[in-house]
Amino acid sequence: MSRQLKAFSALALSASLFLPATLHAENSVVDHRGKTITFQKPPERVVTIVRSAPIIYRAVDEKADNLAGMNKDSLVRYFTKGIYAEMLPEMAKINASAAQDGFVPNVEAILAQKPDAVIQWNHTDDLIEPLERVGLTVVAWRCCTEQDRLDYISMTGAMTGRTERAQAILKAQSDTLKTLADKVSRLDKSALPTVLHIDKVADQIQVIANGSQDLSLSGVTNPAADNTGEWWRTIDFEQLLVWNPDIIVIPAYAADLNPKDFFDNPLFASLKAVREKRVYKQPVFARTPDAPEIFLTSEWLAAVAHGADYAPDFKKQILDVYQLIYGAKLTDAQLKSILESESNAPADKYVALFG
Repeated sequence: MSRQLKAFSALALSASLFLPATLHAENSVVDHRGKTITFQKPPERVVTIVRSAPIIYRAVDEKADNLAGMNKDSLVRYFTKGIYAEMLPEMAKINASAAQDGFVPNVEAILAQKPDAVIQWNHTDDLIEPLERVGLTVVAWRCCTEQDRLDYISMTGAMTGRTERAQAILKAQSDTLKTLADKVSRLDKSALPTVLHIDKVADQIQVIANGSQDLSLSGVTNPAADNTGEWWRTIDFEQLLVWNPDIIVIPAYAADLNPKDFFDNPLFASLKAVREKRVYKQPVFARTPDAPEIFLTSEWLAAVAHGADYAPDFKKQILDVYQLIYGAKLTDAQLKSILESESNAPADKYVALFG
């Protein structure tokens, strides 16, 4: 059983077994530094510097009323266009001055929002120390394992006083991945297809070597994985030919790259994935690896690799998940957009799999 799936299985048994963010008192949370932060009541003004935190906070709290600020990156990436902007238009109205470039806090701007709490990465002390030095309450998040992502939801549940709501979202993930794991466990482990994630194509090719998604949950392997911890790796065309992956996946964030770019490029014509039209653009729900709906990516990839039985009634499942997490009733057009149906139309069996 994979490390990630063990975490999900533990969730089904007891929330306290897998979370460092264990409740100690009403509205108290242990953050990823091991520091206990206690709120007399759920914070009414929260500023987020972590890029995906506004999405997670809105999902758990079911409203944006208590989000007082975010970083500019969050606004530009998620709330100016795309599915989050359409589902959650209120998010674009939130002040976005908490950090202008990356995660370095704009302390003066944050103080002006008079927050009860600030959610910030704990990568380095200089991301948190300036905030605490002026008396701000910081809840620190660590990046970027699957367990960390579970914790983001549980910690937000503790902060908002919505622990049952957080557990419902986490249960949707654990139930889905347990069902998927049962199916994948019956595959021949010696014959799993190889999948290469490519996000840049130029003189050199950029691939995801050691990403945070557990590809074993989908019953595939990554030929670029080398256990160095380096997320990306740059390779030449000769190396790509040596690996010759069964499937190529274009990450959702690679906005300027589509399957057609591979199919129409004679340089790639000899690649197995290109010959067999098995190049796919990831759906929009993989745009941020920290989003509460990211677990759908594992099921999608399993279906791409092994067939529709690995994601039965997937379109309805997407509708149900977005209804649960965001209270959104997706239109047919939004569902097609999420699935990247237009970009993936030339890819093998995509229309048959997902419409």
